Amino acid sequence: MEPETPSAPPVVAVVVVHDPGAWFDDTLDALARQDYPNLRLLFLVVAEEAAAADAVDAAPSIDARIQQRIPGAFVRAIGANVGFGAAANEVLRLVEGDNGFFLICHDDVAPDPGALRLMVEELYRSNAGAVGPKLVDWDDPSVLQAVGLGMDRFGEIDPVIEPGEVDQEQHDGVRDVFVLPSAYLLVRADLFRELGGFDPAIDFYGEDTELCWRIHHSGARVVVVPSARVRHLGQLRQRRPDLRHGLMRARHRMRSVATLTGASRLPARSIEMVLLTLVELVVGLFTARFGQAWNSFRALLGLIPRTPALLARRRQVKPIRRVPEREVYSLQERGSARLNGYLRSRETATYVGSGVQVKRWRQSATAPVGAWIAVIVGLIVGARSFFDGGLPPVGEFLAFPESPRQLLDTFLSGWNPNGSGATSPNPTGWASLSGLSVFTLFHMGLLQTLFVLGLLLAGSAGVWRLSAVFTSTRARIAALLVYSLSPIVSGAMSGGRLTVIVVYAATPWLLHLTRRASGIETADPGSAELDVADGVIDLTPDERARRILAAALVLALAVAFAPVMLPLAVLLALVVALGTVLAQGSLATAGWSLVAGLGAAAGAAVLNLPWITSWTWEGVVGAQPLGEAGLGLVPLASFEIGSTDFAALALALYLPVFAGVMLARAWRLTWAIRSALMVLVFGGIAVLADAGSIPIDMPEAGVLLVPVALGLAISAAGALAAFDLDVRGGSFGWRQPLGILSSVAVVVGLAPGLAALTDGSFQVPNTPLARLLDASLPDASPDGDYNVLLLGDARVLPVPATEYRDGVSWAIIDDGPLDVRDRWMPPSNAAAALVTTALDEMASTSTLRAGRLLAPLSIRFVVVPEFDGVTSTVNDPLPLPTGLVEALEDQLDLVALRPGLPTLEAFENRAWFPKQAQLDAAGADASGAAGAEVLVRSDLSASAPLFIGADQLDTATDDVSDGVVHLGVPFDDAWTLSVDGTSVEPRRAFGETTAYDVASAGVGSLRYETSALRWLAVAVQTLLWLAAIVIAARVRVSVGRRDPLLLADETLIDLTDDAGPVLVDPGLVADPESEPETGVESGDAPGASSDDAPEVTS
Repeated sequence: MEPETPSAPPVVAVVVVHDPGAWFDDTLDALARQDYPNLRLLFLVVAEEAAAADAVDAAPSIDARIQQRIPGAFVRAIGANVGFGAAANEVLRLVEGDNGFFLICHDDVAPDPGALRLMVEELYRSNAGAVGPKLVDWDDPSVLQAVGLGMDRFGEIDPVIEPGEVDQEQHDGVRDVFVLPSAYLLVRADLFRELGGFDPAIDFYGEDTELCWRIHHSGARVVVVPSARVRHLGQLRQRRPDLRHGLMRARHRMRSVATLTGASRLPARSIEMVLLTLVELVVGLFTARFGQAWNSFRALLGLIPRTPALLARRRQVKPIRRVPEREVYSLQERGSARLNGYLRSRETATYVGSGVQVKRWRQSATAPVGAWIAVIVGLIVGARSFFDGGLPPVGEFLAFPESPRQLLDTFLSGWNPNGSGATSPNPTGWASLSGLSVFTLFHMGLLQTLFVLGLLLAGSAGVWRLSAVFTSTRARIAALLVYSLSPIVSGAMSGGRLTVIVVYAATPWLLHLTRRASGIETADPGSAELDVADGVIDLTPDERARRILAAALVLALAVAFAPVMLPLAVLLALVVALGTVLAQGSLATAGWSLVAGLGAAAGAAVLNLPWITSWTWEGVVGAQPLGEAGLGLVPLASFEIGSTDFAALALALYLPVFAGVMLARAWRLTWAIRSALMVLVFGGIAVLADAGSIPIDMPEAGVLLVPVALGLAISAAGALAAFDLDVRGGSFGWRQPLGILSSVAVVVGLAPGLAALTDGSFQVPNTPLARLLDASLPDASPDGDYNVLLLGDARVLPVPATEYRDGVSWAIIDDGPLDVRDRWMPPSNAAAALVTTALDEMASTSTLRAGRLLAPLSIRFVVVPEFDGVTSTVNDPLPLPTGLVEALEDQLDLVALRPGLPTLEAFENRAWFPKQAQLDAAGADASGAAGAEVLVRSDLSASAPLFIGADQLDTATDDVSDGVVHLGVPFDDAWTLSVDGTSVEPRRAFGETTAYDVASAGVGSLRYETSALRWLAVAVQTLLWLAAIVIAARVRVSVGRRDPLLLADETLIDLTDDAGPVLVDPGLVADPESEPETGVESGDAPGASSDDAPEVTS
């Protein structure tokens, strides 16, 4: 008598299908060939959300393919693409009962015929809760893809195997693992139902990690069965380019850690995750993994708004925690799998070949980390004196206000206090600095130091990212070092040229982001022999727009601090597009480069509305210096814009510009031509502007030389990349010596930058002019608030100035210490007319009472700086404007002061009166008239001070008498005065300023009324910035649980106890003579072909 063959337990395979390709037929054939005798197949066909309504129409074509190969399979359409995990969970509704197993499958797997049988046998043998097979490459089954996965306590996966590792049965032992991929996962039906299936909030990436983690919490084992082999295609990135794969992976990893880590370990784990993410950011900056680190950072921040949902999920998971947390913790790997993986293995990089994208292995190198450490240490050494005493107020390095609230309130008020003050849209940079203070816990002195030094690091990071177009690590390091150690850095630091430093930080990022917006990516090094002008990818309109918007955000932030960056960006876009054409690149690429650059400029302009409407060309480029700057060709070429030793050695960096064009081929030549054109165009403009040969005012030399420095850095990278790919290994000729000389020239050109680090303060003067002004002039109280008129060469004045004529410029500052707000150009207003009139009268010797002409603006002191310690020094002074000091000395109202300091000439205006003043009778009468003749004849010095210290931020109160109250600001009815609660109408005084006719004495209240239009403008600008950030960063925050519309509630398969006996012994026997049972036709009666099969209904 033949022994009875025991029944096989039922297995329901649920295959989630989404837009399958030709390979799907192989998947169906492999599933049909399974030799397991009790298998039911359930296919869930999902559709794109946009085409959800057509899902029923789409399913029949896929149904036909399935029924052709597996006639008994069940096919159901899902009305929306809710993700793999949520779709697979539908098996819980479509299958009744807990006996048997669920086999979770991707639609791109091809298991060996005995894979499922081996997995079921091992599940019983090991008493496991879930088992998985050995996954191998679809096209080359000899290459391993996964044999179970490890996981660290931060949710990061350790693949266990090395990339590209060949299967030599070295991992064929059955063992416990922490994670099994969901590509082909067998799990007990009762366990899967008890756990609630996959986390429905995880659509793609990480659903298997989260499920296996909960399985461990339940006390069940997770085992890999390497004898069961499954081919897996695994091309989700190619199949779903619409997904943000890296961010999605990081976000779901963070969610799993937040919801599944034990309560006792969660606080420490949270701190560790923050620190690890910051370390990842630093390491990512040094390497090509910054994108991964940035995704982790964004995912970490994304946990904050999702806190309620995370807490709710933790409550759901709590009942299944049956084993102590320490046991689950012991199964996880120590340390960080990501950092360990970087140190021990290679990484892949995506390159663009001739019309295709390819992935190639790139060996992880420590050289970039070493280069970045050198850059950071060099910056710390070079700026070591600033960490103790802060940045001295030289040039534009003016002190930040004590509180960020001052910056924000001034920005919001709509009153710009610079110069003589005016109602005007305020600079966006004020709000930006206020927001940045959060990162220093509102410590403004620390913010100033970190802001300036951070800009230098940002520039280095930008050129590092831009140089990713070169596959050579040596080339990228050359670009990093050449740009970071350019003499323009030490020159800008020694002179306090914050505008130059902002341009230095923004320019490489702008070029990097616009080249990505034009579709230019890293070309495939495997196609080095092909004449590929650029590695160009096709971008969807949405993606291109998003990348342009990202460039616009960077440019807008730079423009907020340096308006000159806007025209510079337009010119840079033209140069890059022209360089592409000259390199015989694609006209489409050139066109998109121009569109990206101009689009970024337009976006930056919109984001800086309404401030941009107050600009003038002079305010953008700055007042022109006295006479000709006359630096000359060689100093300009060697970036001598400040105090820099051995600057002439930087001339060696121009050799790689020539060498790159001569040696390079393909995309190396394209970038060599682009960078060479940047050097020629911007360098040529700087030389012509220096010689006074350009008819319009141009920015200072340092601004124009930043793109030159960037061009030299990219040329250095191009020359070295050309030597590695196009010269080395070829027959000996003139190309090899030129390539070697280029490498030597790069080293020599770094010498000036290295020498500048030895001083420790970039040779910043010890006594900056701003500090001397503050020490030389008295405080406002008790004489009343006053202003100071600065006259002289614009290069010496400590604040932006307005050009008068013949190189003489002027600026008005108040009686307080200078701060960072003063570095922005003051708005245009009627004060210019009064100052110009006074200067005209002095220049023509038409009056000796110019002090009275300046009195309505409360000009108490007139200062002519002689030396600033940077541009004009005792050893190398700039000439004072001819006759200026003598003309001031001739004025009867101006009395020379002798502060004992040889750095400035100062005069006190004895005819001045306070900024807020009660005019005497003579002054009150004169205030009703206009014109220089009236002012010259009027002595207003007897006016009494009022509202001392009043500003636009608070209401000032004081006792006022009947008569005229005068404000030394251009007429503005936003300034309101009320006496004992009665409003007093403002009027013009002296034709330009503001006055109030007070009828009776009382308590006066002076305040500035911010208009509703200003609040509306701020609201619109804020919304524009938020929208731009959200779109550019592709931020999507979902704080609630999704309730997708899936299938109608129906039972297809019944696994209840009365469906048949359950196998309790692993001795499964498959009858090779019989066909495996896979299901029933949708029209068949309930039941199966054997008495042991599960009951099926339709």
